[in-house]
Amino acid sequence: GYLCNMDSRAKNILLMHFVILIFGFTGILGKLITIEAIPLVFWRTLIGGGAIYVWLSLRRKVSKKTSLDLLKMGGIGLLVAIHWITFFASIKSSNVSVALTMLATSPMFIGFLEPLIFKRKVDWRELTVAGVVLVGIGTIFSFDTTYHEGMILGIISAFFASLFTTFNGVLVKTHDASNISLVELLTASVAIFMLLLFTGEVNWDLLMLSNQDWFWILILALVATSFAFIAFTSIMTVLTPFTTSVAINLEPIYSIILAVIIFGEEESMSPRFYVGALIIIGAVLLNSIIKRKSRINTKQVK
Repeated sequence: GYLCNMDSRAKNILLMHFVILIFGFTGILGKLITIEAIPLVFWRTLIGGGAIYVWLSLRRKVSKKTSLDLLKMGGIGLLVAIHWITFFASIKSSNVSVALTMLATSPMFIGFLEPLIFKRKVDWRELTVAGVVLVGIGTIFSFDTTYHEGMILGIISAFFASLFTTFNGVLVKTHDASNISLVELLTASVAIFMLLLFTGEVNWDLLMLSNQDWFWILILALVATSFAFIAFTSIMTVLTPFTTSVAINLEPIYSIILAVIIFGEEESMSPRFYVGALIIIGAVLLNSIIKRKSRINTKQVK
């Protein structure tokens, strides 16, 4: 009864946090799945892309695309593949907390990429946020050499996440987001298959996974990729970009809490790590709030 009485916005905000909790669970799944990062991303993109294709086909919503469109979407699909491979490799060489905290630095990269791509001035506030984020990274980096490889992979993943987010931001203005995702995921799966073929890893081992691995891969591909993406896309048409961007920045917090609950000691870090993580996530959240205020002020001036 209570849900029926809630207004549409409240329902969408609730759904958005549920979807972000699912996104946060992606890191947990990456740790639960025992296979390496590259075959893991192959199955995620193939099954996830296939599910979106079935969903769009049933609704007769698979749109026609020009060769140039396919080239652009396919190119972004390659960025997605690199982002996910380095993200899961980061988890496997460190842990969920480290990988997710490093991934939280992606808005810092976006702050530098957007001015280059959209030819606008660099905002000094974004430079300040970037400086604070770097202090956070430095704080974590200095506490334990065990996690350096995972941190570097996580930062590479964050850079590619910011590239794909920035380019997707351009495409989504002229194309349906589900169709963009369909091409990106299937391109990523084809590219990874070619890589596996080239490295001689297309064999029975690729198919003969344990029942447990198949179960978690299906959850990752269908729930944390296809469903989460489609649900989040529909939410973005209702809620403001500010509301969604602030909520997305909470993903590392959700993930770190889930990881500590599920994996316990393996995910317990030193106080210095949590200080660094709070600096990074706090700076990114503050950046979203500052951007929101500057947009409101710009509209008022106009």
